[in-house]
Amino acid sequence: MRHPRPKLESSPMARLLHIDSSSARDSVSRALAVRFREVWDKEHGPDSVTYRDLVADPVPHLDGDAVVTLWSEPYTEAQRATATLQNRLVEEILAADALLVSVPMYNWTVPSGLKAWLDQSLILGRTLPYDPGHKPLGGRPATVLTACGGYYGADVPEASMDHCRPYLATVLGQVLGYDLETITVWRTLATAGQGDARERRAAEESLRAGQEAAQARARAVAASFGEV
Repeated sequence: MRHPRPKLESSPMARLLHIDSSSARDSVSRALAVRFREVWDKEHGPDSVTYRDLVADPVPHLDGDAVVTLWSEPYTEAQRATATLQNRLVEEILAADALLVSVPMYNWTVPSGLKAWLDQSLILGRTLPYDPGHKPLGGRPATVLTACGGYYGADVPEASMDHCRPYLATVLGQVLGYDLETITVWRTLATAGQGDARERRAAEESLRAGQEAAQARARAVAASFGEV
């Protein structure tokens, strides 16, 4: 079993880990993250951000070597390379005072690139707690910015089809213990011209609300660390 390493101490500068996962460069979820970053960068500076674009620089999906290194010391060259990647991902997470993830819904769930990042980063005793009562990342603010082509709110029968937001709430909030806020823009396909006028109006309202909420959340998170 791999021995857990001590939690990294935060630097005097508050640090943000920013993850983008949409394959579309003009995506709504990426645009929401830009709104968040405008506020954060003004308060803490762009140098305070570690950024990962999981499309431009994808994290490999779990293979046999990666599964081995999640649980034991590597013993082949391929496993050592995988362990090096996993260690870098884990250290980025542990060093970040706050987490920002932008994620579209693809086929009712998260993009596979985001799932791969989580799979390679969740290591027992480092990011994953041995003891559910003691979570290494517990209490740190995490913001998830989601965009969905349709509407899957709790007030419609289609709510059960959403395997994106509940999954991230389970992993980031319940398991890892982040202080999680999820901001969602609905009906993005309607804003792209699909749907009737009423749907398009609802989509536009959802987009405006999401943009405002992303900036408000950024102000709250940035302020929680005080001035630079």
